[in-house]
Amino acid sequence: MESWIPRILAAPTNKFLHTRSKFLTVLLLAGIVLGFTLPAQAATYTVQPGDTLWLIGQRFGVSVEEIQQASGIGHDLLYPGDILTIPEHGSVTSLPSRGGIRPSAQETELLARMIMAEAGSEPYLGKVAVGAVIVNRLAHPSFPKTLTGVLYETYAFEPVLNGTFYSVRPNSDCLRAAVDALSGVDPTGGALYFYNPRTAWSPWVFSRPVVTQIGNHVFAK
Repeated sequence: MESWIPRILAAPTNKFLHTRSKFLTVLLLAGIVLGFTLPAQAATYTVQPGDTLWLIGQRFGVSVEEIQQASGIGHDLLYPGDILTIPEHGSVTSLPSRGGIRPSAQETELLARMIMAEAGSEPYLGKVAVGAVIVNRLAHPSFPKTLTGVLYETYAFEPVLNGTFYSVRPNSDCLRAAVDALSGVDPTGGALYFYNPRTAWSPWVFSRPVVTQIGNHVFAK
């Protein structure tokens, strides 16, 4: 059977380079769009669609209760545009992967693309969860040690096999979810696999110990 790897590693076309250039421009602007503010300048954060107090706390390394206390709120309800106060000891989580390697802009783009292909219609937490599974594999001896190796591993992801991985364009939520996952946010508790129980057919994947379910995906180890 023809390998997918040579096709993946082939020199990019001019169209792909143009698309990639546009996407990396979005990536550079993402920090502004997401509303992150370094504590040394102002300890505030602007709530974005899909945010929860738990996710924000994971990004800044503080607890939900600390954010609530600093912001003067006693509830979990958030609306896009709300301004939260982040405690002074909180800081934006750095972006090295759990393998200790700082992801490149291209790797972040590729992860966002896979999240879009696998979980584009899932809630934001489900998008982060899919990204976290991919990042979790980097630290496991059964998987490749690079992000591209995990993404392009033979038969690992259906979007690579059926070609949708190459045609989707990740939206801002998927890009933000990729950044969160690479920052170490993991709502799955260390899962290595995910599947939709309504469409999965492999008896093997059903045999894996289930950790949790988020949206339409079951996450397992």
